[in-house]
Amino acid sequence: MKDEFERTLAQEFNFMRRGASFEEQKANGELYDLYAAFGCDCGSGWYTLLQSLCTEITSAYERAGLPVDIVVDRVKEKFGKLHFYYHYHSAGHDPGIHAIDSLDYVGLRARPGSSELHKEVTEIVEKWEVKSTTVCERCGAPGVLRNDIGYWVRTLCDACYTPKKQKVDEQVLKRKSKYGQ
Repeated sequence: MKDEFERTLAQEFNFMRRGASFEEQKANGELYDLYAAFGCDCGSGWYTLLQSLCTEITSAYERAGLPVDIVVDRVKEKFGKLHFYYHYHSAGHDPGIHAIDSLDYVGLRARPGSSELHKEVTEIVEKWEVKSTTVCERCGAPGVLRNDIGYWVRTLCDACYTPKKQKVDEQVLKRKSKYGQ
């Protein structure tokens, strides 16, 4: 399903086309394009969010009468939230570090570009990243950011959360009984 979705995104949005795969990059001795290597590294429940994010970006460029100059660097889940990292091709420079995210879920994000269009794109990306904390990453139903399922933070609906939480609780009980706690 992931491959099919990524092909659909690439067909609809040129800037979502992937380059050299992980294997191709590894054969060249360097991993230089994380988006090409790993694609959309998130659950299928967020596919509609990504499609909407890309549609809004494209619409912003169309209103400005400009071609989309975004280069996607990484699309992934991190701390239960969608992260869409990008830079601008027209800027002609290495984007460097995009974000620093801490374990308390607070982070610093680079805001590439300085034009009104680039500011609008930043707002679009931020809007959909925030929206991801209300949509189940697994199935797309309304979700809640959950931080009580082991070491991971995920945005899940009740139906996806309950079995995952039960499994984690069972594992905790097994460890406690194994070590006599």
